[in-house]
Amino acid sequence: MSIARQAAHGVAWNMAWGISTRVLTLVGQVVLAHYLLPAEAGETSNAAIAVLTANAFTAFSFGQYLITKRASPEVAFQAWVVHVALGVFALAVVYLLRGPICSVFDTPGAARYVLGYALSYLIIDRVRYVPERLLMRELRFRALATINGLGEIAYIAVSLATVRAWHGYALVFGAIVKSLVTSVLFLGAAPRSEWLVRARLRLADIRDLVTYGVPIMIAIVTDNATKRWDNVVVSRLFGAGVVGAYNYAYNLAETPISYVAEHIGEVLMPSFSRMPAEQRDRAAISSASLMSLVVSPLGVGLGAVAPTVVGAFFNAQWQERMTPMLAILSVMFVFRPMTWSVTAYVQAVQRTRVLVLSSVLRAVLVLAGVGVCGYLGGPNWACVGAGVGFFVTTVATIAAAAGATSLPVGAYLRAVARPLLPCVPMYLAVVAIERGLAAAGAPLVVSLIAQILAGAIVYVAAAFVLVRPTVDELLRVARTTIRRPR
Repeated sequence: MSIARQAAHGVAWNMAWGISTRVLTLVGQVVLAHYLLPAEAGETSNAAIAVLTANAFTAFSFGQYLITKRASPEVAFQAWVVHVALGVFALAVVYLLRGPICSVFDTPGAARYVLGYALSYLIIDRVRYVPERLLMRELRFRALATINGLGEIAYIAVSLATVRAWHGYALVFGAIVKSLVTSVLFLGAAPRSEWLVRARLRLADIRDLVTYGVPIMIAIVTDNATKRWDNVVVSRLFGAGVVGAYNYAYNLAETPISYVAEHIGEVLMPSFSRMPAEQRDRAAISSASLMSLVVSPLGVGLGAVAPTVVGAFFNAQWQERMTPMLAILSVMFVFRPMTWSVTAYVQAVQRTRVLVLSSVLRAVLVLAGVGVCGYLGGPNWACVGAGVGFFVTTVATIAAAAGATSLPVGAYLRAVARPLLPCVPMYLAVVAIERGLAAAGAPLVVSLIAQILAGAIVYVAAAFVLVRPTVDELLRVARTTIRRPR
């Protein structure tokens, strides 16, 4: 089977698992919100952010090295040892400093959740890291998607089973169980001969691993800052209750990213790294266009139905704050996947400096936008500031990647922008139906179903008219993926 076809199969399987598990997760998150106060959600979120920040500062993306360099089992074992050891060090630091760190967030109650998240993210998840990356290197996307999907199911099931008694601790316990389930499965699925071998730590190998990983680590740190530290800004400006609602809205708005586009993005880098050089430019542009066609209506559509979603499934203590935040953030997240294809491309051709510059710029612009706009206009304008930062960074990243490689910037920008055109009539149709049914007194759930169906029909029809070549390409890829190889 060709690499392109393996990638297409991987995307299809990842998306199937991603969408199905995300539906379960969304339902679970809504139920959890009925048992959690916004302040409790804010505290657990800030505790997780503290741990994930420590994780980012001590992760050197050894997995990218193992994939692109086709590293030997001896090098893979050394990467595993160093990665786990750095996790133990990070756990000690973040646990000892949990009080001061959570005070910076202005949520001192978050300190009680730090140890549980640290065990999950800094120890258990790191044990499975190298085996997971080796499966990715072999393009075993079905196993990757299945294991990660089972982990999501375990998380939401455990959290729901314990939330009445344990409240915020239920989320921590769910994270630990998820890490245990996925780690056990990845350790069983990955071939031990590819990494679990006897090998001495060699300074030259470790130096190569770290040297390669430092630029990517910086990119991960700044990306973590973009995705997580905005909570710190919101928490400092508006308190734990607002940051809890902001975090819930952020997670819901990120749904198309985390469970659709992200599964596509996971396939791209290992696939690009194994493609002949002459195929990469066309593959990068094509994948970016297809990703935009799939993700754009999800983000814009979620923004259109946000008032109905929040009104139907969240109680009064969440609704007033969440509704405008979800509407703004959903549209904002349309821009994020636009750079993922080009990011995978520059990693595959080892132009990682572009990642560093892009990540630093994104962190500065997004955090500054959240802080300045939030200070001047309140929580909703903080969301607008984040959107402006993402948009500017998206354009700058694509231009920088094109300057460092042979990727044609104009063709790439057109490829990711065109699928936004059908979103305009879709958004207008959904808003019109929402207002009409609200005036008629229709139940919110009925209105939501009608809005989703109408939005899907309008988008598909508009896409066939406005971006027909991209639709034809998506259908061709789908047919090729479904057909069995001869």
